[in-house]
Amino acid sequence: MYFAPPVLLKRGENRQAGRGVCRRNPIHASIEGTPSFVFFRIGNNLQPLMQRIGHIKMAKTNKQFILVEPVARTTYPPLGLMKIATLLKQREKNCGVFAAVGNEVPQGVSQPSAIYITSLFTWDLKHVIKSVLFYADKFPRAEVFVGGIAASLLPDYIEKHTGINPHIGLIKEAEACAPDYSFSFRRKLDASITFASRGCPRKCRFCSVKLHEPEFIVKEDWQRDISEHLPKIIFWDNNWLASPNFLKDCNKIRRIGKTVDFNQGLDARLYDESVAKHLSSLRIDPIRFAFDEVRSETRVLRAIALSKKYAKTEIRVYVLYNYMDTPEDFYYRISLLNRHGALAFPMEYRKAIPSQTKFPGPNWNTALLRALKLSLIFYYRKGMITKSKESFQSIYGKTAKQFITKLYEIYEYDKKLKRL
Repeated sequence: MYFAPPVLLKRGENRQAGRGVCRRNPIHASIEGTPSFVFFRIGNNLQPLMQRIGHIKMAKTNKQFILVEPVARTTYPPLGLMKIATLLKQREKNCGVFAAVGNEVPQGVSQPSAIYITSLFTWDLKHVIKSVLFYADKFPRAEVFVGGIAASLLPDYIEKHTGINPHIGLIKEAEACAPDYSFSFRRKLDASITFASRGCPRKCRFCSVKLHEPEFIVKEDWQRDISEHLPKIIFWDNNWLASPNFLKDCNKIRRIGKTVDFNQGLDARLYDESVAKHLSSLRIDPIRFAFDEVRSETRVLRAIALSKKYAKTEIRVYVLYNYMDTPEDFYYRISLLNRHGALAFPMEYRKAIPSQTKFPGPNWNTALLRALKLSLIFYYRKGMITKSKESFQSIYGKTAKQFITKLYEIYEYDKKLKRL
């Protein structure tokens, strides 16, 4: 499974369409990716929206703001909060903006005017609620804003526990801001993060992008997000190859001259010889695709072949499972990728619920899901399945039947270790 710009709401405003999430992790943002932002407001002051976004008006006194990430789960920091930081600094001269991970009061904070709390995975919403209560208790005079992908997916849950009636939409002023890379939220950054487009023309059943970003639009000024001090660029586009600005973007990337990663994957259905030739002039590393269904086999294999023909870089392929697939067709897809020298990156479909509980898809069960996850943790790097055919067959077998048998063996061994 990219952050949409923050969105603010006022109590009493009507909910609008736009719930959604990152393309590459169905329902939730990919570990290699990050989520969109929607911001909600707690409080009863009904001043005009843009006057009340964190009190963003020119002020005589120096104001303080806190940006909160309740739980740091991914490689990347919350881009939405980084854009909010820039917006606040532009609107409030000499203001103090502080970052926090978890429930802590940053050093130097005395009386913040507003607190912005993000969310990512729905199963972490309990931590988000705790953060809201923590900061509201510590600073009762401050306005508290809650946002993020989990809040977008489960607005009723947020409303039930915070009294917020969510308004979901975008703040153009925040989207127009470059991220403030001085806020890394305890990460070590080596790349700028941006979008060259928003939305996706596809309407995949398992993906919520169509709800969160219903319109596919291109961004003409994405290069403003690029820091000259960071050596790489990560694009979080849901479907960059569908952009009419493809050639224009290629020229921009070529002029910038940095290594780029289209982190959410390139659409194999649009990856033809012309595209492969153009991309060969860019420093793309790695090249990513998605293999969500067996019926996409021909197009995925064609994209892999073209990538090998025109580029000499690692190929990674996201592989959806636990949706409507079976363990047998999942094995078929990862085995196929292994035979063609591509790294498979399994992506589990999970329902958007505010709980750690996992629900197997119609053709999977808890034992198989647990065993597959264990195999990825202990045998492979960063959750990716090796290109080594010998290692692959040793762990997963030479047939789908052997694959299922081996997963049950892993599951039983794990149960035995727990009893010791």
